[in-house]
Order: sequence, then C-alpha cells, then structure tokens
Amino acid sequence: MSDAKIIVHGGAGTIRPRLWAAYRDGAHVAAGIGQQVLNRGGSALDAVIEAVVNMEDNPVFNCGTGSCLTYDGRVECDAFVMTSDLRVGAVSIVTNLRNPVRLARVVMEQTVHHVIAGEATNRLADAHAIEKIDPHALIVDRRRRRWQEMMDRGLEFMVDPELEASDDPADLTDEDAMDTVGACAVDREGRVAVAGSTGGIMLKYPGRVGDTPMPGAGNYAGPAGAVACTGHGEAIMRVCLAKYCYDLLEQGVPVAEAASRSISHLTERVQGFAGLIAIDAHGNRAWATSTPNIPVGIPERVIDDSSGQHPA
Repeated sequence: MSDAKIIVHGGAGTIRPRLWAAYRDGAHVAAGIGQQVLNRGGSALDAVIEAVVNMEDNPVFNCGTGSCLTYDGRVECDAFVMTSDLRVGAVSIVTNLRNPVRLARVVMEQTVHHVIAGEATNRLADAHAIEKIDPHALIVDRRRRRWQEMMDRGLEFMVDPELEASDDPADLTDEDAMDTVGACAVDREGRVAVAGSTGGIMLKYPGRVGDTPMPGAGNYAGPAGAVACTGHGEAIMRVCLAKYCYDLLEQGVPVAEAASRSISHLTERVQGFAGLIAIDAHGNRAWATSTPNIPVGIPERVIDDSSGQHPA
C-alpha cells in the first residue's frame, strides 16, 4: 500500500499581487478535491482528472473557462492524461468543451490513438457524451479585454512569458497570462497519473499546439512517478522537459533534486522559462520554476510562497 498523495499547479509566469490569492486558493482547492478522491480509495487517474476539471471550471485559470484567446479571438484548448502503465490520451485545438481533460481520458481509454486534434474532437465528444458548450461561454471578460488591448496595439504572440514580469503598465503582454494547469498523484495501490489542461498563450497563432498534449514534453508518468510542466511551451518541447525530469526519478534522484536539475537544464540549454511539479512513486512531491511564480496546491497546507524550488 502506498501513501496516496497529490500535487497540482496553476501555471507559471508572473502573477500580480492582487491576483495571487485567487491563484493560490484555487490550486489549494483543486488539490483538496483530488485528495478526497484518493482518500476514498479512488485511483490516481480519477484524482488528477477531478483536480484538473475543477481548475477548468475556475475562470481564474487559463484552461477551459477563462482560457487565453488566439490571434483571431477564439479559445483553443489542449489537454492530456497519462498513467504509470504508459497509457496516454490527449486532445488539441478543442474549441467547445467545458472540460477537455475528460475527452483526453476518452482518447486514452476508448481509442487506439494517443492524440486527437481539431474538428475530430467534436465527433469523439458526441460519441462519448462529453459535455459541449457554446465556445463564447469559455471566454471571460478579463481575457477578452486584454485580447482587445493587445490587438489595438498591434501586438503578436509573445513567445517569452517572462516578458510578463515587467511592472510597467504599458508592458506588452497579458498581465496575468498563465498557461497550463496540471496535477500529479499516486494512489494507495501505487498507481501514478498526471493530467494537464491549457488554453495556451495569448495571441497564439490559430492551430498552434503547445507542449501540454505532447507526451514527454509537458507531462509524463511512469512507474517511477509523474511530472507536469508549465510555462513557455516552445522551450519545454525542445528539451522534452517532463521526460527529462522523469528519467532522473527513474534513476533514483530525489524528487526535489530532480525538479531543480530539470529547470536548470531548461534554462541552460534553451534559456526557457517554465515551472514543474513532480511526484515519485512513494508520494514525495516537489516543484521548481524559473519564473517569478507558480501557484502550487497540496492538500495539507496553503502554500503562499510558490517561487524557486521546494520539496513538499
């Protein structure tokens, strides 16, 4: 029997002080929901799915309701799930689902494929009774206003989320543009799972696919643990950040060291900005980031300092 544990994150970047409590508390609540699943004897997969669904329904986060907008003003979401037996499911360019992560699970459990994208996700959702929604209902006022401001100023997709760090009110990027949310868990039976969901980065090119639905890039799970990344997706993909961290866990590197070394690898190789959370097969958890903030949730306590590298 394993010690059932979960850890979640709400994105990596710069969060203005006036918004920090909402991100912090949202991550804490989602972690608590996942932990309740584990406490009832539920699977790690059930736990991470329910934690991510809660964040997809929370307009604070950049996933599901509250997602960032593409250059043409639409929501296009990606989502991912993976378990320690190396089963994978992901969806990309999803435009009208309340909870894309539920469809990612369908891909994993009900198809022979790993990633389904674009219009095909609608047919799959219909076939498996996944709730669809008016795409406009996923757009919240805060994101719409920022999108309009950026369009009025002739801005384009900002590949570097750390440009958000400036306190200059005339800064070029979304003041609170966060990308992926994610969750990692291990259950009483020792099964491990990871789930992630994202609306991408503000003003992304329509059809852009980030790191989230790419196994080994934004997320990875195996017998040794699970990793969920967040940040500059293009940089994360170039170093397969989640798999890099997972490989360290598989080699027996302590989870806090694995997280820290992985972020150092990202910054050294591609000067990327990202954060990650990780859990090993024994339920040891940690996070690390090269950005000013990453809201992290664990059920045992509210974490009010989510910068740098920490064990949990």
